Amino acid sequence: MAQLLALHALLSLTAATAAGNAVLTAWAIVAHRRRQSTLGGAFWTLLLLVLVVLAVQIATGVVAAVAGARPKTSLHFLYGVLVTAGAVVQFGLRPQGFLRAAMTRNEAPLREPRSLAIVCVTQMLLILRAYMTGAFGH
Repeated sequence: MAQLLALHALLSLTAATAAGNAVLTAWAIVAHRRRQSTLGGAFWTLLLLVLVVLAVQIATGVVAAVAGARPKTSLHFLYGVLVTAGAVVQFGLRPQGFLRAAMTRNEAPLREPRSLAIVCVTQMLLILRAYMTGAFGH
């Protein structure tokens, strides 16, 4: 159990997911300012890599919680759920993703760079806040 909690609380994993989302945010903002309508394959590859690292943190957190471990504040659970929901949104907005069809249903074009910039910056902030509630209890 201690090793599982150590993996879940590993600062380098948190930093990787937060920094990854910061890079993705900047990338999407630059693409939006250049009036690009889509983000390229490299963006989506990086996003998937960040999501894999995040999935490790989510999985270890869920297993630790089921095993009886508790964070310093229950707010950590809320942020864990919000980060998970953000990851589902990020995954669903990829090309051929299950949310993309819903976003483009009304013939309105998906402003991919702007939408992803908003989602990625929100995800970055949620990850940092989840870390704060887990590590410091506030």
